[in-house]
Amino acid sequence: MKLNHFTDFSMRVLMYLDQKKDNQQSSLDALAADFKISRNHLIKVVQFLAVNELVHTKRGKNGGILIAARAREILLGDLIHLLEQDDTPVVNCDSKPCVFKSHNCKLKSVFNTAYLAFIESLNQYKLSDLEFTNWSSIF
Repeated sequence: MKLNHFTDFSMRVLMYLDQKKDNQQSSLDALAADFKISRNHLIKVVQFLAVNELVHTKRGKNGGILIAARAREILLGDLIHLLEQDDTPVVNCDSKPCVFKSHNCKLKSVFNTAYLAFIESLNQYKLSDLEFTNWSSIF
């Protein structure tokens, strides 16, 4: 399974903020510079994370982005499912006419089972399980 860029960027932001100690805030500009990602992309990511209560944002001179308790508690599989923003099945037999649809095709069922196993396996972990041992050497 391939995750979209939005999920990738969201995970980077959450992992970064999770490493911050003593409730340190980060700015969009700092995140964009550290990750070498467009600030405009990060605005969309941070807005989504804020709406879903995974980060707290504060505008202004002393503003910034801070990880929320929910982000530290959510299971990774549930987080990935939320970030992917797609509840459509992996195989959609109705998107185009499918000649196998009326012949008891099992492809859709097999892929859905695999997706659920993927999410379930990720649900054994939280953000804290992704912690780096030498964070300061990265940035």
